[in-house]
Amino acid sequence: MLGYLSIFLALVTTGVSAVFYTKTFLNNSDHHKKNDSSNSEKKGTIFYKLATCMILLAAGWLYYVILNDNFRYEYVVSYSARNQALGYKISAFWAGQEGSLLLWALLHAFFGLILARKKAPVAMTTYCSIQILLLIILLVKSPFKALASVQPDGMGLNPLLQDPWMVIHPPILFLGYAALAIPFAWAVHGLITNRHKDTITQILPWTLFAWSSLGAGIFIGGFWAYKVLGWGGYWAWDPVENSSLVPWLITGTLLHMLLLARVNHAATKYVYLSAITNFVLVLYGTYLTRSGVLTKFSTHSFNDEGIGGLLILLVLITAISGLAILYWRWSRLPIGSLYPAIKSRECCLFIASILMATTGLMIFIGMSTPIITSFFGSPGNVSIKFYNTITLPLVTAMVLLLAWVPSLTWGNQTLKNLCWKHCLLLAITFTVMIFTFMFGIRSFFAVLTVGGSIAAIVTTGFAIRSKVLSVQAGLTHIGVFIALIGIMFSSLASQSTIISFEPEIRHEAFGKGITFLGKQTDVDGKSFYQKFQLENPIDTMICSRTKENETGGPSVQEPGIYHGLTADIYLAPLMKQQPYPELKVHKGEQISWDNLKIKFIRFSMNNSSNSEDIKVSALLEIDTDGMLQEIKPELISHNGQLIPAPLIAFNRYEISLISINIVEGLALISVHDLQPPPPETVEVEVSYKPLINFLWLGTIIIVTSTAWSAIKRKNKPYVFHKNERS
Repeated sequence: MLGYLSIFLALVTTGVSAVFYTKTFLNNSDHHKKNDSSNSEKKGTIFYKLATCMILLAAGWLYYVILNDNFRYEYVVSYSARNQALGYKISAFWAGQEGSLLLWALLHAFFGLILARKKAPVAMTTYCSIQILLLIILLVKSPFKALASVQPDGMGLNPLLQDPWMVIHPPILFLGYAALAIPFAWAVHGLITNRHKDTITQILPWTLFAWSSLGAGIFIGGFWAYKVLGWGGYWAWDPVENSSLVPWLITGTLLHMLLLARVNHAATKYVYLSAITNFVLVLYGTYLTRSGVLTKFSTHSFNDEGIGGLLILLVLITAISGLAILYWRWSRLPIGSLYPAIKSRECCLFIASILMATTGLMIFIGMSTPIITSFFGSPGNVSIKFYNTITLPLVTAMVLLLAWVPSLTWGNQTLKNLCWKHCLLLAITFTVMIFTFMFGIRSFFAVLTVGGSIAAIVTTGFAIRSKVLSVQAGLTHIGVFIALIGIMFSSLASQSTIISFEPEIRHEAFGKGITFLGKQTDVDGKSFYQKFQLENPIDTMICSRTKENETGGPSVQEPGIYHGLTADIYLAPLMKQQPYPELKVHKGEQISWDNLKIKFIRFSMNNSSNSEDIKVSALLEIDTDGMLQEIKPELISHNGQLIPAPLIAFNRYEISLISINIVEGLALISVHDLQPPPPETVEVEVSYKPLINFLWLGTIIIVTSTAWSAIKRKNKPYVFHKNERS
């Protein structure tokens, strides 16, 4: 009850806060009531702080019931268990749909406290309106739903989610989602108040922070998939994965438009368009993920749990209201040419923004295909080939453009000053392209991307040294180029082979000697390791891990990875459950299995008057190496259940009668060889992934340099002139 009450009170106090902030704006607009505006704003801030306290209380209560194993709540039963490790109990907070929405609302509320200090009533009214919609959804889809009776234990986290990255990945991702509401609120503020310079100043650090945190969440998710899932990749173009990638790309578009707006006010309208569209895409991605529309097309999607209508309403309200305000104010926004000449930095910034937006649009169309096609009949989805075909040329064009940008300055310049720089770029690009082709990459756009990336790293380094680019911006670009090189090589130059390993037998793959050392059960008793020794580097140990389900079968198989400087060796055991064979044999027929010949002689039925059990038996003749033995396994019907009663043949084979069809004279039997198996053999897919660590290095540089820039830009006003560094 406390959880429901806290969310309800948060909703009420947020609504009251929005009313006071609206009154503050109206009072500011009326010269006769300006003295009342300060009092109204103080009340709005007080009520917003109360709302934040209520959301914090709800979050604290959810943590309390999870950590204290209160299995009266359906959410706790679904995602926690008594024996679950503390770290995974903490991450159970955001493991489900309801808890992750509460986490989003909590982060949203905290960011609102920062926004409230800026004395921007229109922005706060907008921000409170978003919070109201989030809290309404939380009331409908609450983590505090109680069960009719207290359960003895919970089901716990899915084994796939029982990973340290689960503690980190979702909160970082939701930091980005929540932060993108700030540029949206400031955009509405700027449109209504007509204070564009101040608005752009406030939007920039939040855009940098959101780009950094959302990017970190995406990159961590990719590394998690690579480390845990065992399929060897890090990005599957899953619609739910794409629902995070599209806002990240549009945030990049917004960032470049902000840079352009400080030297050309005509870009202001595109800043507002990007900020509004971006947050709408965040909400649209939430709808795709949580409405159940992608259940058949994504492994990450939630099932339809009755909030799809509310979510699409949230998307429509935000999109219609935001774009309507933009349309209303469009004619009053600064006008003029966006760039003075094609050979200018302004033009390249604009083109880079368009390329990022176009890439996002193409991915948006791909991930929305199940919804689009459902209007024309059966829903369908695009293939991975669609994304690769569409995005690679756009990425190549972006790389070549960014390689050229550092050689340009603001405004127009003569071609004479650019000639030697162009020659250097072309020489580096074509040289690297030749080496890339020799390495085995045959895709023209991929080869051109690698060559352009190396050239861009060189020119960006010169630009940082000459202070044409700031250190933070230059490092971010360099991180992108390094990551793209890693993506191209690890995707298109990767090699794989399947090897059957026996203990202590050496095999060679991709110039590496690999020896399987055997299997070892983990201390938890619910998983085991398979150990491999890599000879080069000397005696390097690689361990793959398999988590078992309740029946003892494999549920999650984590690969063993050797992270080399130039390449990874990736070992993914192909572990399959080997059930006992089930054999069909007709009456009078003889079949063969292994070195046995099995003949079905006849069946018989026994229904003793002293017992309610019905017994059906099959007389089988077993022949092995000329030796004959007759056995009579039984199938007992007891309380509506069929229970096999197996027998042993030749002190080695356990034979059970599974079922029998008296009409057709058909028996289904299973055979289990009790003799100790031969030395353990495991099939492993061994992969060689060149330069994949460039991807992780590049993403780290992108995230850290962008976060550094966000900190540097905090509370720093924009200086709008031609010669400022980007």
